[in-house]
Amino acid sequence: MTTSAEDTGQSRSSDISAGLATGGLGIVAVAGLGAMVLLPLLDALPWGPDLHSESWVQNLTLWVGLFGAFLASWKDRHLCIAVGEALRSSRWKARLDVLSRAGAIGILLCLTIVSAQLTVSMVGVGFNRVGGWLPFWIALAPMPLAFAAMALVTLWRRSEGLVLRLGILGLGFLLGPAMVFLPMGAESPARVVGIGCLLLLAGIGMPLFAALGGVALLLFFLDGITVSSVPMAIYEITGEVFLPSIPLFALAGIVLARGGAPGRLVRLAQAWSGWVPGGASVATILACAFFTAISGASGVTILALGGILLPVLLAAHHTEKFGLGLLTASGSVGLLFPPSIPVILYAVKGSVYWKELFLAGVVPGILLLLLLTGFSVIQVKDQWKGRPAFDLEEARAATLAALGDLLLPTLVVSAIFLGWMTLVGAAALAAFGAIVLEAGIHRKVGIRTGLPKAFVETSLLVGALVAVICLAFGVSQYLITVQVPVRITDWVTTFIHSKWAFLLVLNLLLLMVGALMDIFSAIVIVVPLVVPVASSFGIDPAHLGIIFLANLELGYLTPPVGLNLFLSSLTFDKPLLKVWKAALPFLAIFAAWVILVTYVPWLSEGVVNLVLGR
Repeated sequence: MTTSAEDTGQSRSSDISAGLATGGLGIVAVAGLGAMVLLPLLDALPWGPDLHSESWVQNLTLWVGLFGAFLASWKDRHLCIAVGEALRSSRWKARLDVLSRAGAIGILLCLTIVSAQLTVSMVGVGFNRVGGWLPFWIALAPMPLAFAAMALVTLWRRSEGLVLRLGILGLGFLLGPAMVFLPMGAESPARVVGIGCLLLLAGIGMPLFAALGGVALLLFFLDGITVSSVPMAIYEITGEVFLPSIPLFALAGIVLARGGAPGRLVRLAQAWSGWVPGGASVATILACAFFTAISGASGVTILALGGILLPVLLAAHHTEKFGLGLLTASGSVGLLFPPSIPVILYAVKGSVYWKELFLAGVVPGILLLLLLTGFSVIQVKDQWKGRPAFDLEEARAATLAALGDLLLPTLVVSAIFLGWMTLVGAAALAAFGAIVLEAGIHRKVGIRTGLPKAFVETSLLVGALVAVICLAFGVSQYLITVQVPVRITDWVTTFIHSKWAFLLVLNLLLLMVGALMDIFSAIVIVVPLVVPVASSFGIDPAHLGIIFLANLELGYLTPPVGLNLFLSSLTFDKPLLKVWKAALPFLAIFAAWVILVTYVPWLSEGVVNLVLGR
């Protein structure tokens, strides 16, 4: 199998990036992400000067994220639920689009105002200079500029007239800055009404980052807490060790996808397992798990591998329904394996050593692979018909072709676990290695055009993710400020006295969270609420982390807004209802797996205890 991922299975954002990679936007993307790649590597050299890479990479993460969020707003690529897409009436779709855009504009105007106030307040402040010399207010200045630009491009549509634009802008003011006229106080009805309106707007298509930002601004304002806490929280989270690794690992995954790594991995898996009954499904699961662990995103895996693997499954006598279901489910099977970004994010928010959490995910991750493999093998029709014979020469050739793709993640994971490099340094190594591999060795990604497209495509993806994570952190900061975790702990320990009963309630809660929220905002908002309660029942922190992440993997497949369901519908151009039906058997497998992971603690704790000698 030699089909390039650059030709099939690519995200629609790759088409967008083709038009943006030339000119100023492409230069900005290459400069920002390029600096994030090079600075940690140069700083790691023993004979090099101290470049203050940690401080610069933190701020570059914010700047690149804001730039990507602007691109995502311009091209309408933000994460959203958009149930209006299921409507048949184009008139109602247009009305819902106007309403959701007005809501987003209103929130963006509020964020522009409060971030501008924060920036101005920092003028003349001498501490916390970036790299030892750049004034702090200059580091903050891109924030209000980006939010204002996002509001402008959300408002502007070429096909719309001036009257409609003014109407949307006026409605945006009512849904945003007009909140200053709401009655304040803990008993104010504006709290329930405002959050209800924001949830409704999110349901009809307003980007999730705007809904989260609106909730954070509303809650801080009604409680009389300075709303500049929201942009300050956005800046503070960029200092977390996990956030700079997101654009770097994402860049590595996108460059590998554009350079044909998915095709080489599929060829490798097929060469070694395609000759056994059900070998095509085994190859699918292994290739998806491997690529998801590298890219850290279920969506990238489905978009990069889906177009390649579905024909392979059909040729191996699997039904289209089975192929759709397997690819939809397999998009997230590698999320527990290093260097998965959600695991790192949970480790930071859950105060768990990230190496310990990766160790805890080894057995549960392998168990899920075995469950999916066993189910898939028995589903193939005519198992002994049309199977290719094992070809040792092809296996050797496929292994040689994919050798770089195998060595790169091995090197990165070794650098992390053996302490050779920091997490950000290892992420930079992954991105640099992917560029060298695809642009220098395989030469499938051109330096003049291919790389700028990959950088812009990464900016789009990172902008959507960082916007959600940062504004979810704003909500999380409010909940911590008003001591919500303490109140929940007191309430739960009063009414629930059994550890196992708590785990049952936790699974039901996380199932709803996974079905309604994306994995990143769910981790940022919910983990600080759950950890103190679980600690009161004596649940091992690493075990809790695997339970949490396993439930969110299940949430990827759970209607109404399981992310994998929407991405499969988009990738394969199939009705959403058809994808739902195809995914149901795999949803049941994931649910059984979550129960096993929850109620058999040894699955998570065994390897940790063995390796760390606890």
